[in-house]
Amino acid sequence: MRPSGFRRQTIGFSLVLFLGVVIPLAVSAAESDLAFKSAGNGLFDFNTGQIKGMLRGTEKTQGIPSLIDVTSGREIAYNKDNLGLFSYYRLFSANKRWGDAARDWPRSAKLLSDGAVQLNWPPRSDHPVELIASYRWKSPNTLDLETTVSPQQDMPRFEVFLSSYFSKGFRSLAYVKQPLHTPGPAYFLSCDVNPFILGTYLAFPRDRRAAEVLFDGRWDYGPNPVHFSVGRFLAQPLCLKRDAQSGITCVLMSRPGDCFAIETPYNMDPPDGIAGHYSLYLSLFGGDIKTSQSARALTRLVVGHDISEEAALDLYQKFIAEQSQ
Repeated sequence: MRPSGFRRQTIGFSLVLFLGVVIPLAVSAAESDLAFKSAGNGLFDFNTGQIKGMLRGTEKTQGIPSLIDVTSGREIAYNKDNLGLFSYYRLFSANKRWGDAARDWPRSAKLLSDGAVQLNWPPRSDHPVELIASYRWKSPNTLDLETTVSPQQDMPRFEVFLSSYFSKGFRSLAYVKQPLHTPGPAYFLSCDVNPFILGTYLAFPRDRRAAEVLFDGRWDYGPNPVHFSVGRFLAQPLCLKRDAQSGITCVLMSRPGDCFAIETPYNMDPPDGIAGHYSLYLSLFGGDIKTSQSARALTRLVVGHDISEEAALDLYQKFIAEQSQ
């Protein structure tokens, strides 16, 4: 099985954050400092004038444990155990999980000459895949995360499971197709709890073949096996995290061929042990990667104030249009 857009030659994977497009920009790109700054011990600070926070490189966990909206002072990332946003969680192939969590694997981190930070996970016997991630600010509201995977052996149905944990109060919505028996236009489904899904995580694969990847046994292994519920297919890999109190809305999107499923806990107040994760996950790739290949994908996160569902869809359409330029 190979997803659309998945090519045999080296493919590109870039994870892009596009932040704060709905509200007027406080400073221009020329006025902002877009370079990460080394804070020692594998930590890197950033402050673009609109977004500030921290990138963790070489400690036990990695990713962005702090991402603060400067205008409101609202912390967007949930930093329990320093996980936060864009932490590489698990790597899979067909009915196989490689190790427990990529967060724990040895890696190196370095500050590049253009102000970007590059992380490198070398291949090992228990995870024979090289993983390279480059975090790079493009403007005060745009962060690219370019990720390249190069397996040392054939990887059927290969998956990178990328996790993001949001602060308390952010609720999930997914852009889904209508079910077969009630045709109609795609829409944003609020992932609210109900008796049918209680006690499970929600998964939104793009189609039945993508669902087969999720249920090939890869999530049966301990520690922390996961029970997913599937009730809708993605219309596009597009979802929201919205905080009603502050108005901050996070829009996460990916190219159709790069992300085969989106997963999230249900919305529940007060939260139970599942809803309390306030998380969002991207299942990247999903196709076969041979030993001689490398692969990349492209995703974008938009953070702004009071982004409507119509505006989120417009952002996605512009994102896709950019890829053909």
